[in-house]
Amino acid sequence: MPHAKTQTLIKQETSKAKEEHLQAAVLAYQTALKSNEIMSIRQVAQLFQVPRSTLQNRISGHKSKLEANAEKSWLTDEESKVLVDFLIKAAGQGFPDTKHHLRSQVNEIIHEKLGDPSFSVGEKWVDHWLEKWGKYLSKYWSTSLDTVHAKALNPEVVHDYFEKVKRVITEQNIEPDCLWTMDETSCLFGCAGKSMVIGKAGGHVQHSQRDGSHESATLMVLISAAGECPPPCIIFKGRNLNSIWSEPQNNPLGCL
Repeated sequence: MPHAKTQTLIKQETSKAKEEHLQAAVLAYQTALKSNEIMSIRQVAQLFQVPRSTLQNRISGHKSKLEANAEKSWLTDEESKVLVDFLIKAAGQGFPDTKHHLRSQVNEIIHEKLGDPSFSVGEKWVDHWLEKWGKYLSKYWSTSLDTVHAKALNPEVVHDYFEKVKRVITEQNIEPDCLWTMDETSCLFGCAGKSMVIGKAGGHVQHSQRDGSHESATLMVLISAAGECPPPCIIFKGRNLNSIWSEPQNNPLGCL
């Protein structure tokens, strides 16, 4: 079931609809002038049912509230759209962003624009920004992929995964010798905690890739699309490595 629209989003859509109606009235008045048709501002305002004073101001070159508010914003709409696309892409790959990290990203962008490393937006600014772009983004309590791992192997999920991989390879022009796949086997213990993350609007849950709450021994293998296959890597929990493990008779594959 789709998420209910926030009051902020409803106001934005209402303001945008009014502005489009007003722009249509301005265009009609300008078209009438060019065609030497006699039509006063009052007549146009009555025809399109818009305030005459507002129409007069707009014809005189005054900016709309949307334009004025956009100029006051720390991020332009173009910058925000790039950030929205990044958040959606990261969430779709299982790495949704948090409000804390989103705030850090916004501050980095503003630091570059203002040249002032001391400037920082607050958490409320991030909340307002998320409400403004609520048509595309929503907040979720993350669901660990560990809990849905057994149900993940189905045609739709597999197809979606390979479509994402294909898109990244094409967009980034990745060569076969730079494309690697990894597999690992381990014994995971404990449960991954939940956190508030950001993902694409309209979903039911947002998965987040993370390990369990305890460490474990892990075996990792790698192979490239070009056929390179280095020795496997084994990760143990501990401060010291037993020298016996690395002796040839105990480590025939030369594992790291």
